[in-house]
Amino acid sequence: MDRFDTLRILSQAAAWDAAAPSPRIEQEPSPTQPAAPKGCPAPQVREDAAYGICRVKRLGGGSIPILKVLLSNACSYNCAYCVNRRSSNVRRAAFQPEDLARTIADFAARGVIRGAFISSGVLGTPDDTMERLIWTARTLRERYGYRDYLHLKVIPGASPDLVRRAMRYATRVSVNIELPSEESLLRIAPDKSPDAILTPMTTIADQLRELAEKELVGASSDSFSGMTAGQTTQLIVGASPESDAVILRLAHHLYTRFNVRRVYYSAFRPEGTDPSLPHPAVPPYGREFRLYQADMLFRWYGFSPQELFSASEFLEEDLDPKTSWALRNIELFPVELMTADLMQLLRVPGIGPRSARKILELRKAGRLNVASLKKLRIRLKYASWFITLRGKAPSEDLRFPEGAPPHCTLDRPEILREFLREKRQSPAPINPELDFFS
Repeated sequence: MDRFDTLRILSQAAAWDAAAPSPRIEQEPSPTQPAAPKGCPAPQVREDAAYGICRVKRLGGGSIPILKVLLSNACSYNCAYCVNRRSSNVRRAAFQPEDLARTIADFAARGVIRGAFISSGVLGTPDDTMERLIWTARTLRERYGYRDYLHLKVIPGASPDLVRRAMRYATRVSVNIELPSEESLLRIAPDKSPDAILTPMTTIADQLRELAEKELVGASSDSFSGMTAGQTTQLIVGASPESDAVILRLAHHLYTRFNVRRVYYSAFRPEGTDPSLPHPAVPPYGREFRLYQADMLFRWYGFSPQELFSASEFLEEDLDPKTSWALRNIELFPVELMTADLMQLLRVPGIGPRSARKILELRKAGRLNVASLKKLRIRLKYASWFITLRGKAPSEDLRFPEGAPPHCTLDRPEILREFLREKRQSPAPINPELDFFS
């Protein structure tokens, strides 16, 4: 098997791991790539081998192409949800660390990628696999001078020393929790344990905290020369019976206890998995989408997970979590734009952090009016029902009343709910952002 066949197999196998985007990643086409920069070696990788390249959004805007690949899809574990599990009948392949490092360096030198995500099946023991991943990253950084984004997957059960060594070379590391409860983990992934997952996450959080303290006092440490984008984790949605409330409480705990930068939610896809698991007609992309929306509410908007649920432990399918919360707490509205503080504005459906701050700026400058509101990036179909401006409801044209039923007001939240609910769900979330400036 040549290097290109190996790359095809292992980039396909990496689709099950979340580097940042949803499973429905945007594939990178294969146009003629720019010539290698002056002084770089001639291209060594055929363009049609770039199967595993996906575009990942950056928090600061735009996107970057990233190669997602496994070091090996052979695995000694038998996680029922994983297509690469020990008992799965799939074609196996593996890179030597030097070969994978050279492949990534070739792509980067030709301008095909600006980042790489490397994971692996468990080859022997977690420490054996972790050493091979570190070997790959070190070769990439030191032999090939690679300076772009590098995401390394930390293998559950890896020793703290190896986790710290991985952080020397990675821009970001992640340990996948995968399942929302210990019971489901032991049933579906019997080779893993909560301790094997949480211990590396604790090591990463402690080291990041130490780095932050050293930077605060102006000290330097080459122990963390590459680690700038924190740690992330991934939760599979729909492979186990836990509710959205359980999932989001866990996510909130990970943000506060382990300083996790992002929790990625991955809709369970039953293709190639153990027949004992659920087999839905389609993956629960709509549920994944709602979880991302709810997750954003307590990362950026000051909500707590318990605020997002009432009688049901699941998010509404046809209404976004913020609007759903507002309609259950109708006594807090309308919000007066001329006096509301930032946190009050952030609770208004359709108003995001950037728009809320812009409203405060316009108000301070004496330029907040209906015309200026129209120019902001506000979902006016939603926001206009929950605000007043100088004591008056927004004008009719701002409210976009077409199709609104009679008596559609805050006084009749049941009618307003019907008008605002989404008639068609998004089949999959927009690619979540990378949360990294480069």
